[in-house]
Amino acid sequence: MRLLIVDDEYEKAIEISKVIATTGAQISIEHVTTSTAARRALRTGRFEFAVIDLNLPDAVGAPPTKDGGIALFDLLMMDERSSLPTDVLFLSAKDDLISEAATLVIERGATLCRFGLDTDEWKHVLSGKLKLAAERARRAQLDRPPVDVAVVTALISPELTAVLDLDYGWSEKRFPEDLTNYHFGSFDKEGQPVRVMAASAGRKGMPSSAALASKIVERFRPKYIVMLGICAGVRGKTGLGDVIVADPSWDCGSGKMSESEDGSPVFLAAPYQKALNPVISQLALDLASKSATSKAITGAWNAPTPAGNLSIRVGPMASGAAVLAHGNAVLPITAQNRELLGVEMEAYAVMAAADYAVGPQPTPIAIKSVCDFADAQKSDDWQAYAAFTSARFFDRLVRDIAFPIQTSSGL
Repeated sequence: MRLLIVDDEYEKAIEISKVIATTGAQISIEHVTTSTAARRALRTGRFEFAVIDLNLPDAVGAPPTKDGGIALFDLLMMDERSSLPTDVLFLSAKDDLISEAATLVIERGATLCRFGLDTDEWKHVLSGKLKLAAERARRAQLDRPPVDVAVVTALISPELTAVLDLDYGWSEKRFPEDLTNYHFGSFDKEGQPVRVMAASAGRKGMPSSAALASKIVERFRPKYIVMLGICAGVRGKTGLGDVIVADPSWDCGSGKMSESEDGSPVFLAAPYQKALNPVISQLALDLASKSATSKAITGAWNAPTPAGNLSIRVGPMASGAAVLAHGNAVLPITAQNRELLGVEMEAYAVMAAADYAVGPQPTPIAIKSVCDFADAQKSDDWQAYAAFTSARFFDRLVRDIAFPIQTSSGL
């Protein structure tokens, strides 16, 4: 919780801070001395509580005015660019100012107390209000727990199942009026917990994943949002189980249906290709180049594996609206990017959800593994293995010391 003290007397601000410390609540204090500085602070940040002196100067060097605190409050009410604290306590050591301002403060929905070292009333009022505000903030956090990395999958099985097999100490949680079943877990990194949340859209396709990703970003404000799961690979470039880190990702169905000169229908592709964050792309390439990475992943799999060695690739992966299952399905998409490695149905939706999020925007990542080649030989035989390799590479990536993340605990 953040608290703003607006008072030009430093000794008074120190006494207020002492009372705040006795509450035991985690409260970040910012102290300003003028009305102008207070408005600036409330334009650039949010404060749950404000303690305002009645006798307040407008600017540095200006004399205090007896209604300076009230005038500041009224300006904040008119200034829509300023955030409004949930609660405001006015203080003054001057008895005459208190009697004059009592009704004005009540009319503004705030509280007024006499400040003085000879009385404890203001201390009790401030302490009680802060404890109530801290408990209100704690309960609000129950509906919005801190999340560093959010994971989205299209399907519960095998995709979300593979994620929940990661050793993160998962627990389930549902929220009122929200049908999604969320899973919360964490792992330690350099002595600090990295908080991870995972959820499944429950069905294939960009609309469902875009809706879920947008809801997660809005509610939990993760620093990263990651799409994991399975995809179709390009035969000859990828093998079954191979991991593809999408860079770039795009909607291969974006474009215009037109017709050629002979009147036959033709699709004119016009995709926007979304590049991966370059720091994450380079880190993924570095991990992919180490044989220990693939060996650690395959070594943890306790069932038959496809022929060949597991490969981890960073490259183009397209998203489309339909399941592909015939021999020439990938050819038109390859024309959009000749280095195409894979095709799936959701990754670009998650990328777009991050792009259109209200700031601070999370960094989107899509990691999918090859379960078939989108041709007539398409089968479900390797879906569980592909979901497994996707989740395990994600785990290696986010645990790496070079993975950039400022955790909710301050890592």
